[in-house]
Amino acid sequence: MAKKIVRKIQKIGNSSYALVLPKDWVKELKIDRSGSLFIEEEGPRLIISPSDKVVEKEELKYTIEVSDNDKASLVSRVFISAYLLGAKFITVKSKEGKLHQSLKEELKKLAKELMIGIEVTEESVESITFQELVYWPSMNLNSLIRRMHNIALSMIRDSYAAILKGDQEIKLSVISSDSEVDRFYFYGIRVLNGILYNREMLKSFGLKRYAHVLISKSLIKSIERIADHAVSIASSEIVLDNESSDFIDQIYKRVTEVFEDIYEAQLYQDRKKANEIIEKVENIREEIGKAKPSIPKDVLEHFERIAEYTSDIAENIIDYSVSEELFSY
Repeated sequence: MAKKIVRKIQKIGNSSYALVLPKDWVKELKIDRSGSLFIEEEGPRLIISPSDKVVEKEELKYTIEVSDNDKASLVSRVFISAYLLGAKFITVKSKEGKLHQSLKEELKKLAKELMIGIEVTEESVESITFQELVYWPSMNLNSLIRRMHNIALSMIRDSYAAILKGDQEIKLSVISSDSEVDRFYFYGIRVLNGILYNREMLKSFGLKRYAHVLISKSLIKSIERIADHAVSIASSEIVLDNESSDFIDQIYKRVTEVFEDIYEAQLYQDRKKANEIIEKVENIREEIGKAKPSIPKDVLEHFERIAEYTSDIAENIIDYSVSEELFSY
């Protein structure tokens, strides 16, 4: 357990404050009277270290050692985890001396389709290395949410058009758009994870407090899940009769309306509007509960889940606004 020592702050002059260091600590670390200290800000804490003993954080490197009998699905998931957790260099290396080309191509596909700022920098018979080429948040949180929201909103509209028209081309377009939402989601999680050990990234990403990190993760996850449900709607093979079409059309319009409105509530941190959206979602759920047995349940369930995730975003907006008032860090 770390030793804790309490020291009072002393005021010197009109604008300076001094902290008296424990004598034993100064002796143990051999700090001279004229020596300097390194002060690092980490959330609500100040970390004091002797300047000559401070080592800059090493760039995160991660190596995945692969055997011939390892499943490609596991390697891919570990690869994605390393990206999400902020690894700057990710190397996939064969234990047997030769990395299968099919695995290399799969990882390149993942990097291209799902990861922003990651490129192949080295490739050999036995390994492949990916490197982060975007060194800082290239967009702030609001920009990220706006892009994810716009794509997901279009996906909801297109998914409904796909089942109305039975249009395979629209369905494929919705599936393709889902990859774009995933790219922004993965990038957002990567940056939010990075903020936990690099406080300077907090404001660069448009956040003010550490409390916002968890709230933001939940918010963008909800948008990502909404996009997934739009894909499920577009992929549905149902055939709508007149009665089903009229009922589902009303649900579609109400669900689309609340999801369209949620972005403005988030942008202005409007908790009154967020609360109104939550109440509208409760009404949508009640209406879906009244659906006749003849109404296709699978599509209704996906629209209901979209509405519920929209309600979750509204809850995040309220949480965010409260955290502004409650926390100072």
